[in-house]
Amino acid sequence: MKIFFNLLLIAATLLSFIKCSDSLLETAPYNTLASSNMWQSEPLCEQGLDGVYATLRGWGPSVANAGGAGNFLFDIFGMASQGNYDNNGGFFRTGVTASSAILSEQWVKFYRGVYRANDAIVGISGAPIDEAVKGRMVAEAKFLRALHYLHLNALYGGNGVGVPLYTENVNANEYVKPQSPEMDVWEQIVTDLTDAVNEPNLPNNYVNKADGKVSKGAAYALRGKAYLYRAQSKGWQGQDGTSDFQAAAADFAKVGEMGYGLFSPTGAPVDFKQLFKVANENSNEMIFSVQYIEEATKQYGIKRGKFLSPFQLGGADNAGSWTDIHVRPYMADLFEVKVNSNTSKRFDWNDYITGYNALTPAQREVLFLRDTKRNGAEIHTKVTSAVNARLGSALSSVKSQYLEEGNEARLLTAYANRDPRLHYSIICPYDTIKGVDANPPTGSGYEPEYVMRWPWAAGKAYTNGVGMDALIPGILPDLTANSENLFYLHRKFVGEGLEFQYREWNPIDEPLIRYADVLLMWAEALVELNQLSEAQSKVKQVRDRVKMPTMAENFASKDIARNYVRDERRRELVNEGINFFDEMRWRALKETKFDKSEDGTQRAWGVASASVKISWPGDFYYVWAVPKAEVDKNPNLTKTPGWIY
Repeated sequence: MKIFFNLLLIAATLLSFIKCSDSLLETAPYNTLASSNMWQSEPLCEQGLDGVYATLRGWGPSVANAGGAGNFLFDIFGMASQGNYDNNGGFFRTGVTASSAILSEQWVKFYRGVYRANDAIVGISGAPIDEAVKGRMVAEAKFLRALHYLHLNALYGGNGVGVPLYTENVNANEYVKPQSPEMDVWEQIVTDLTDAVNEPNLPNNYVNKADGKVSKGAAYALRGKAYLYRAQSKGWQGQDGTSDFQAAAADFAKVGEMGYGLFSPTGAPVDFKQLFKVANENSNEMIFSVQYIEEATKQYGIKRGKFLSPFQLGGADNAGSWTDIHVRPYMADLFEVKVNSNTSKRFDWNDYITGYNALTPAQREVLFLRDTKRNGAEIHTKVTSAVNARLGSALSSVKSQYLEEGNEARLLTAYANRDPRLHYSIICPYDTIKGVDANPPTGSGYEPEYVMRWPWAAGKAYTNGVGMDALIPGILPDLTANSENLFYLHRKFVGEGLEFQYREWNPIDEPLIRYADVLLMWAEALVELNQLSEAQSKVKQVRDRVKMPTMAENFASKDIARNYVRDERRRELVNEGINFFDEMRWRALKETKFDKSEDGTQRAWGVASASVKISWPGDFYYVWAVPKAEVDKNPNLTKTPGWIY
């Protein structure tokens, strides 16, 4: 039974979910039972512990009315993804202040987990239950406390600032601690995870079990990540992080010994896309995940569909989706070219379209225009009219880039022979997807195909839409990102056709730690230790799965290897809520999100949508502000440097 189903029972009976509090920590007891009465039997302790796990649901930022749909939403703030809206009330603009709603929202979400974990640790430790069960439960609660503190310290605690450290709950008026120094918080995180690692009753793994529980392998992985963070934090403060890089590498090595590895059920390279399907969500690669179930009429899944899905896949039980979260073009360009079985190289547009890189983003639009002719004959007057309208606004100097019949074939060569993860993770221009029909034939299970073309002959195309390309003989209907723009769209975690009963809230678990992530963090640590050949071997394992050659030249020096491992993490982990935290700890976000091309929500050719503009607030952004609301309530808190209060 998935842990999430247990949480539903808790919500209905024992531990009704606590409303969001505007205070530092939630100090009210669980609704049905007071905390002092909760920890009196093994079933009650299990249910109380499930209440701690429940804090992981929806802990991503609430953007575009997403309602905290999941950890994946953090990627909108990273370099990999973008939103077709203003990022949470101007959170990415010069002049952003400590009063921003997202700062308070995430602070409360993470401390809610701390509060519940503290309650569980104390309550279970004194409970009249079997000692072995008690040891396992306390270890789980300590892992969960460490997980929440890691995110708090990563976002709010950098540059030595730290966050308030509470390891026991106190009365409401006693939550007045100042920030503990950053390194003290990392030490507490390491201590909690060491206790979990050393607990003999914590299972090594939960492979192929839908328990959703913390394992010893997860504790090693998270402790290694904490060491990695601490080492890099020391570096930003001018300290030597060598010992922490060594400790991180040692912990990452232990994860495999606990029974985890790369998903490859036949022992041969596999379809990367299948890793992110329901059938494999408890494979040996998934070390720790937030688990979900499917129920056609209830919101028991994770709210991905409405925001990630192509329009024709549908966001609810219909054929429409908002499609408000996309992939940034620079991210798509990071996926390399496979030259042959032994050679790969970086992707370069100039290799496919001469002079591409010298054009401005606006000038490149002509290169993405669809065909108007097929075998010398006009496809349809509507297609010709739509293309001519775009050509009419193009500069005369680039109109000649539109070929006689169109640009589709030439453009498709740029997406061929690429790292397979590109098409497994991202829907590219002129890709095909399985969609849904607004009014399908009765009982047919109809899954129409759509192609992402630009521009559309008319509006948002359903297969049964009057006047749409669906009615034009000889071509597939269009796939619309929305009514105006051509974007790179997410494919990873997105359903296909009628895969799910209720597409807005899909049931695929959200991995917070998986083994490929561990291998690439391990490679990071090895690069910093100047063990470059060993780092290459870890990256090679990840790339071998998709038959992408790993070139020795990318590990020729420490600087080259460091950048290459970072790019590999970007490729492997797109849409998993990890990229934003990576860019922040590397202090790379300004360069990767704002210095590569126009600022804003970018169309496939790199031009920014006029309706959504973003700008780098300043380097102070690398350490999020203690929310103004918290400073106003607790005079012992220190305002975060650089932020406007």
